[in-house]
Amino acid sequence: MKTNPDGKPAYDDEADGKMIRGIANGDRECFRKLHERYDGLLFTTIQKVLNDREDSEEVLQEVMSSLWRKAHLYHPGRGRPITWLASMARNRAIDRLRSKQRQSRLKSAYSDEVDVNPRTSPSPTGPEAAARRDTCRVVRSAVMELTEVQREAIEKVYFEGLTQQEIADQLGEPLGTVKARIRRGLAKLRKTVDIN
Repeated sequence: MKTNPDGKPAYDDEADGKMIRGIANGDRECFRKLHERYDGLLFTTIQKVLNDREDSEEVLQEVMSSLWRKAHLYHPGRGRPITWLASMARNRAIDRLRSKQRQSRLKSAYSDEVDVNPRTSPSPTGPEAAARRDTCRVVRSAVMELTEVQREAIEKVYFEGLTQQEIADQLGEPLGTVKARIRRGLAKLRKTVDIN
């Protein structure tokens, strides 16, 4: 990578933009060059968020994969190529961090539940068991009333533990679309089930 006299990287917005357009058109050589040019910078950006080498390497691969699929979304009028790439890397790292934190909370909650209600404790009987069955039936019915895309997004977030960005990538949908589906689905569930 070229450097300025002060030793900092010299970014060539025109060349970078051209490479991104090439990637959007399926040019593997442009992808290789851009990867080679910025993988160190992107890795450092990710590492600052995650502070974990293995996770950072995985997220870098996800970012590069996303670049290959989404290069057509870059528009020069919205900012410099390096800013777009660094934002993509940082956002993906933040999504990974949030996902790990959510999984940690779920594991902790599960452990606490097992400690409070060990398997040897008696199963609920009578009114408590009936109330649980009724609640489960109402929730299941409410989930089935969601649109298919809302149900799929909510299941991926709450049962598979995926981040919204991971869902968007998996479904090939814009992140905003996935967020809107989840938000609308939860709002509908709250009305139907009367939960907080």
